[in-house]
Amino acid sequence: MTISDPNNIMAGAFADLESGNLNTSTFQERSLQESKKLARNEFSVRVAALDDLAMLESIEREAFPGMTPVTRLELDLTRLNGLYLAATRDWRSEEKELGPRFAIATQAEKEDERIAARLKRSLDRYVLDRVNRPKLPSDYIAGFAGLWFVLDEAHVVIIALREADRRKGIGEFLLISAVEQSVVNDSRVVTLEVRESNTPAIKLYRKYGFQEVGLRRRYYSDNGENAVIMTTPPIQSEDYRKQFATLVERHADKWGCVSRPGYLETRDENVAESNGID
Repeated sequence: MTISDPNNIMAGAFADLESGNLNTSTFQERSLQESKKLARNEFSVRVAALDDLAMLESIEREAFPGMTPVTRLELDLTRLNGLYLAATRDWRSEEKELGPRFAIATQAEKEDERIAARLKRSLDRYVLDRVNRPKLPSDYIAGFAGLWFVLDEAHVVIIALREADRRKGIGEFLLISAVEQSVVNDSRVVTLEVRESNTPAIKLYRKYGFQEVGLRRRYYSDNGENAVIMTTPPIQSEDYRKQFATLVERHADKWGCVSRPGYLETRDENVAESNGID
């Protein structure tokens, strides 16, 4: 019987054994690293559609509370030079059992224990959901990213996440997918604005090559905060593509493989070939 060991995990373990330097955790650690590379993240990215509008608007309210909406989602979802990407997974039964209005509510709306809020949730569930039932997307949406393509630039209009789905690598793989779609669109660079105080986001954007090139003063309507303008180097260049590919692989190692538009088929074929899967 032939054992498929394309990454020489077994060979390395046996070499350690023969040398007398076997660490009992060596084989487990190597196996864990390889399984992470091949594991599939429960989320995937797809192109957003008008049927997703109610949930996208809810996510925007949750991500930017108290702020005048920065996007006109209904218009943007159909504009010829726009593209919206949604991070999705299968619905869980408990997420839908309280009704569609509850399923698309913000975290604050779900957790509001004031009498009026509790009465509203009951009214939604037992009356309004039956009289005029909102249409839920076919899958749960944790976050989304919006792109506009203008001349030779791709502009990231928005990246928004559910509060409960932060710190899961979702914002990063939405950014990855946005850059990939910009490459496919033959854009020269990707640009965006970010709050001056949003240090984690700025750090993430710098990681993917974005550089600070300007400032929009009092850009945000809720508190008059400045926006930092950031842009990438030319994304079609060989240097950028190599750096970007490395970052994508590191993300997959940490969070699992995420299927994305124009990406799933290639990676799955490569994984299958490397493991001798027919």
